[in-house]
Amino acid sequence: MRRATRGEWPSLQSLPGGAVPPPCRELPMPPAPHHASRRRHRARRPRGPRRGRRPLPAPRDGEVLIEVAYAGVNRPDCLQRAGAYPPPADASPILGLEVAGRVVARGTGVAEPAIGSEVCALVPGGGYAEYCTAPAAWCLPIPGGVSLADAAGLPETHFTVWNNVFDRGRLAAGETLLVHGGTSGIGLTAIQLAKCFGATVIATAGSPAKAAFCRGIGADHAIDYRAQDFVAEVERITGKRGVDVILDMVGGDYIARNLRCLALEGAS
Repeated sequence: MRRATRGEWPSLQSLPGGAVPPPCRELPMPPAPHHASRRRHRARRPRGPRRGRRPLPAPRDGEVLIEVAYAGVNRPDCLQRAGAYPPPADASPILGLEVAGRVVARGTGVAEPAIGSEVCALVPGGGYAEYCTAPAAWCLPIPGGVSLADAAGLPETHFTVWNNVFDRGRLAAGETLLVHGGTSGIGLTAIQLAKCFGATVIATAGSPAKAAFCRGIGADHAIDYRAQDFVAEVERITGKRGVDVILDMVGGDYIARNLRCLALEGAS
C-alpha cells in the first residue's frame, strides 16, 4: 500500500490564496494498477470497505479522468452506505463525491484542465477508487499552499456555499450573513468565505464550546441556540435591521423564524 504524494508528480501552476477547510480523512492509495482496470472500495457491514476491481472508466464528452490521490468523506457517503441515498441512475455505484488528484485523460470538447494538472473535483460518485471521471467544469486548480489531502475536502462544501450564498444569495461586502450549524462542514466554509469577501457573520451552534469555535475561525458573533433565542439575538446584534442572507440547513420551523431575521430584501 502506498499513497501518491505531490513530490511524485510534476510541479504545476496553481491558484494563489484560497480558504483551507478542516482536514479531510485521507484514503490510502493501493499500488498503481494496470490501465485495463482500477481498484475500488466497496463499503460493507460489519467489516468496512473491501477491495475489488472494475473497468477503468473512460471520460465522456466534457469530462476528465482523474488519478485519485485523496477523497473526501461526506454525510451522503454514509447515507449511501446505509442504503438511504441511492446514486443517480447514470452515476458510479462506488462511493465518493469529492477527490483530489491528477488529470490523466480528457474527453472530447475539454480544453481545461490540461493533462497532468493537479485538481480537486466534485463528482457524482466513484471517488473511492484509483481513477474517477469528473465533469471538467466541476474541477478546480489546487490553491497555492494547500495540500492534495486538504484540497480533497474543498469541492463539496465550497461549491455548495458559493452557489447558495454568493450566486443565489448575492452576498456582498458590508452585508451580514446568518449561518445556522456553524460548526458543520458547510457552516465552517460559509463563515470563512463570507469573511474573506468582507461580510459580517453571525453563526448559530449547539453549545458554548461550539459557539466559541465559530468565533475562533472568524464569525463576528455566535449564538448558542440551545440557551438563546436566535431571532432575538439577531435583532439585538443588528439593531433590529436584520441580516441580508441566511444559510439554513435545518428547515422546518426555522423557516418562519428565519423570515423574522431577514432585513428588507434579504434572502434565505
